[in-house]
Amino acid sequence: MRLALLLFIALTVQPKAFAGIDVIYGKDNRKDVYEVQNTLFLELAKSTAGMIPLNQLKLATNEVHLEVNHAPSLKEGQNVCATEAFASQPIAPSCSGFLVGPDTLITAGHCYKSFSTPENVCKDFLWVFGYEMKSANHNPTKGINYDDIYLCKQVIAAELDNNYDFAIIKLDRKVIGRKPLKFRSSGKISDDTPLVVIGHPSGLPTKISDGGRVTKNSEFTRFSTTLDTFHGNSGSAVFDARTGTIEGILIQGKNDYRPSLKNNPNSCLVVNICDEEAKNCSAGEDFGLVKNGEVVLRINAFQKQLNEALKN
Repeated sequence: MRLALLLFIALTVQPKAFAGIDVIYGKDNRKDVYEVQNTLFLELAKSTAGMIPLNQLKLATNEVHLEVNHAPSLKEGQNVCATEAFASQPIAPSCSGFLVGPDTLITAGHCYKSFSTPENVCKDFLWVFGYEMKSANHNPTKGINYDDIYLCKQVIAAELDNNYDFAIIKLDRKVIGRKPLKFRSSGKISDDTPLVVIGHPSGLPTKISDGGRVTKNSEFTRFSTTLDTFHGNSGSAVFDARTGTIEGILIQGKNDYRPSLKNNPNSCLVVNICDEEAKNCSAGEDFGLVKNGEVVLRINAFQKQLNEALKN
């Protein structure tokens, strides 16, 4: 298996960009994994992964580990101001995903269908678990274990339209040391459910962000929230913060950033901040679905496809 993985990594693959999401609502609740003490959140984080181009991984000089190549800082890669949170951390994942079966992963549909065919994305990208900061000075791009890296074997289902945005991925083997997550299979989230999201905002190492709440819950396939998420959070699992049950997939949201100087669109970027009601955003007001905040696809909206995938 290691030899097969190395052969894939040796391929030259063109990286792709993916559609984005989001903003900060009130206080910035994003935290690195090492900063979190909630044992439930830490256990959930173990089963979340980042989607990274194959051509960004290379064999380390010790020939034991792998490392991410060409991973600029958030400041360098996205022109985010040095004063912003996590500006010096390396960015790599373009989307987030989470484990629902021994070798079955879910992410957003636009991660596989926006700019290429699902089959091309499957062969051009892999999934890395544990891409996280283990301390304030840790470099997550180094010392990646083989057991944390998984290829996409098959796209079981991928849908992207006005109602659905999901992809179900079969990995090349069963994931080691990480448990499939439990998810809602019927009914609807309550309006007062506290929320937490785990993923890779702006391509950063894993962030855990709690304090979210439901702002609109009337649509059949989606609901809106005040979760602090960004474009790399596409495909992140949105959990009931009390039970750890997955309620849905983060698929869409408001603008991430705005120029720091109003009269200079090329100035470094600062985070777009809205109030706790998803209004009065510093980047201006939004319209349509994101007017009420970050959009989540209900996970039981595609229950039939998920059940079929988990049978195999």
